[in-house]
Amino acid sequence: MLVSVIIPVYNGEKYIKEAIDSVLNQTYKNIEILVVNDGSTDGTAEIIRIYEGAVSGFHYIEHKKNLGVAAALNTGIENTGGIWIKWLSADDILRRDAVEKLINFVKEDRYNWRKTIYYTHYHRIDENGRVIAAFVEPVRPESDLWKFYYGNGSSTIIHRDVFKLCGLFDERYRHSEDYEFWLRATQVFGVKLKLINEYTLMYRNHPGQLTLTVGGQLDEQIKDTIRQRITEIKH
Repeated sequence: MLVSVIIPVYNGEKYIKEAIDSVLNQTYKNIEILVVNDGSTDGTAEIIRIYEGAVSGFHYIEHKKNLGVAAALNTGIENTGGIWIKWLSADDILRRDAVEKLINFVKEDRYNWRKTIYYTHYHRIDENGRVIAAFVEPVRPESDLWKFYYGNGSSTIIHRDVFKLCGLFDERYRHSEDYEFWLRATQVFGVKLKLINEYTLMYRNHPGQLTLTVGGQLDEQIKDTIRQRITEIKH
């Protein structure tokens, strides 16, 4: 089963090489990589081009301007061929056996592929790659999404048919695009969020991280807007 790993990146020269290398070093080999450069103005493009043409199954697309993570992910989904979509943020790192663990699990869950978003536990690391803590995702009902976000996007694997059912990421949201998709998929289309009891990801906390730069109050305002819109769609 071909897994398409999509790495959206914007001004990610500091960490993009680690992210790409973590995919290339996977124990599971039936992988294609698509890096979507979302209008970076730093040295990101030069780093990515080192891999272009030199690595089998490596693909690169550039946006002329910064369109946001949702648009970059959608570009990736539309330009890859795997039946499984794996998102990796450009500042995060996959554990070497991450994709193998994910595929081993979904092989045994084939009757639920087309209506499930699979996610895992992860480790938090600092800007230098040192482990800060293990984050254990509790098992939650999908109704909890009305209250808060869970299911780290970089830990997920999603069958392509889920996007055929629910549509792509909503490009109107330049932040919380994963929250909007999780809520829309589960509450409108009946998709399930299923926890795989494994650690697959090193999730990086650093000063330039989008989650931190947006700020708590603005983040909650965005999520409130998303909740209101999904409620309107449901009714």
